Amino acid sequence: MIRKLLRTLGWVAASILTATSLFLFYATRPGISAKRLPTAGIVHFKENSPPLPEETHELTVLTYNLGYGAGKKNNRPEVLSREEVERNLAAMARELRSQNADLIFLQELDFDSQRSFGIDQFRYLADKVALPYAAYVLTWNKKYVAWPYWPPQTHFGRVVSGQAVFSRFPILSQQLIYFEKPAENPFWYNWFYLDHIVQHLWLKIGDREASVYNLHLEAFSTATRREQLEKIGKLIKADPAAIRIAAGDYNLASHIEAGRKDNERDTEDLLPKFAAVTGLSNAEGKRIFYSMPSWNAYKKIDHIFFSPGLKLLDSGNLAGIEASDHLAVWAKFKRPLP
Repeated sequence: MIRKLLRTLGWVAASILTATSLFLFYATRPGISAKRLPTAGIVHFKENSPPLPEETHELTVLTYNLGYGAGKKNNRPEVLSREEVERNLAAMARELRSQNADLIFLQELDFDSQRSFGIDQFRYLADKVALPYAAYVLTWNKKYVAWPYWPPQTHFGRVVSGQAVFSRFPILSQQLIYFEKPAENPFWYNWFYLDHIVQHLWLKIGDREASVYNLHLEAFSTATRREQLEKIGKLIKADPAAIRIAAGDYNLASHIEAGRKDNERDTEDLLPKFAAVTGLSNAEGKRIFYSMPSWNAYKKIDHIFFSPGLKLLDSGNLAGIEASDHLAVWAKFKRPLP
């Protein structure tokens, strides 16, 4: 009797182990092959070739974490409809187009994800903003992501997501800077975790070359976020370009409403230290504005840092749009004369 019970338990354990192994093998595979969509690339949309702006020597920069078009439902265990995603993307596109920005830094946009119904948000927005040059990188490419954990119908499923930069100016090259995943995460958790990658692009702006960085830093591990900011700070410090911009979602607040408890509060003054190391300044004037959450913003974690070769004219956010959990942040500069 005991022997039979042990055999049964052994069979059950073996079955569970086999099923788990098969699931892990399937789920951690790429959601899209490199043949269908390379991990990174530079794209020239020849149909989007508006003339370069007249030589006003102004430069408008915008950064926006799209939150894959989920609005208030981003990362929440709530069922998201295709109509909601399409409505949010349309609202984003209208706002982006209305700003007539020269450089647009985007984070958390989907290329072919189940959670956003397979909509290629990169191509969709490229068509709407009508800028001729772009560079992208995939930062999350998994066959199945079981998040949020419960209920199962809210699982992300296939995730193909990443970052992109749209540019009015030619993109000469793209270098990718990879960060380590949080060491405190369980190893199996990191198998499914997104990659944090910085896009480093060289652009041709007039007769000058500019060096720009699109960042999306770690959201949950403060130690990992600190390491990432210190690493990219050292690289930017060594960058010889006269025009340098480092924009994106830093997941670290330069301003936060008093009395708020939040793990993105910059208690270690990492942003001022980053500015001191790199020689860059945060594009913030006397007027305080926030970027998250979009429906009741109380902290600014999305930033545009710029080099002394640029003069800040104005900056702000695009308030009143809840298509993402973030608000877009913009800055207008005077760029150096030839």
